[in-house]
Amino acid sequence: MYAKGKSSNVPSDSQAREKLALYVYEYLLHVGAQKSAQTFLSEVNILKGC
Repeated sequence: MYAKGKSSNVPSDSQAREKLALYVYEYLLHVGAQKSAQTFLSEVNILKGC
């Protein structure tokens, strides 16, 4: 997926997880699932602390 020798442009695992979590959270808000979005956000924050 990424070209060799360009590792500076490859996102770290933590950056990728944060980006995905934000995407999921925004999607839940977009479809009108505010309570699920808040629950998801609190679960992600709990996992972040581990």
